[in-house]
Amino acid sequence: MCGIFFSLSSSKPTLPTQETCTLLQKRGPDSYKTHTAQKDINAQEGVSPPVSYYLTFTSTVLSLRGEHVFTQPLVDPRTQSVLCWNGEAWKIAGERVQGNDTERVFNLFLQAVDSGQKDSVERMVEAIASVSGPFAFVFYDAINSRLFYSRDCLGRRSLLEGFDENGNLKICSICDSSLVDCFKEVGTEGVCTIDLARYQD
Repeated sequence: MCGIFFSLSSSKPTLPTQETCTLLQKRGPDSYKTHTAQKDINAQEGVSPPVSYYLTFTSTVLSLRGEHVFTQPLVDPRTQSVLCWNGEAWKIAGERVQGNDTERVFNLFLQAVDSGQKDSVERMVEAIASVSGPFAFVFYDAINSRLFYSRDCLGRRSLLEGFDENGNLKICSICDSSLVDCFKEVGTEGVCTIDLARYQD
């Protein structure tokens, strides 16, 4: 089992609290890593005045396969898209996954959003539906400035969402005691998506 933390803020990068860090590391003791990104939305994207969003991704990993620990978040060097993954992809489109499932899922998502054949949201929904196994994830599509997050249809991996006292969106595998009343479980009936060009925090 792994741990996921994500925050979206328009003021500054928002890191997990120390208590949240401790809880996440208990879920994933083999690796702990944070990645931050900034997205500037300008008038060309329909936003006036311009606004900057700060995205913070933290992942902890419990390595269950092989001798090598694949640290997360995964960041694509070409597009700067990011994946935090907690789960097991047993099959993708009916084919058994060989090797590291996190990398396979990341490549699947990258292909879905980096194609002009269909709308990227529709392609992402199809990609997620093709994954068999228990999972929860946060994926940032840097190409189209969209955030996706979801759980498998049976909800076998925890994923919470809520807003802190400063209005920052947080998505996390587990929350600390100070925020327990602010969070709710992400639903299992679909895929949550945020278009940063239209987001109002």
